[in-house]
Amino acid sequence: MSKLKIVLPVLVFVGGLIIPATQSFAKPEYSKTTGAKCIVCHTKGKDLNAVGECYKTKKDLKVCQAN
Repeated sequence: MSKLKIVLPVLVFVGGLIIPATQSFAKPEYSKTTGAKCIVCHTKGKDLNAVGECYKTKKDLKVCQAN
């Protein structure tokens, strides 16, 4: 029983660190392929600005930045 009191909180703590790290909202590969910084398409965190919304549908950053 005493091992369970130590092991269970440790497992919960480690799980709490791993689960958020595996979830990602933005995709860094977009920044790598376009050469643009995240701020070009995002306002705060995962929120997209007008350029980001355009890129989401057209997949062409040059077209979206020209608008």
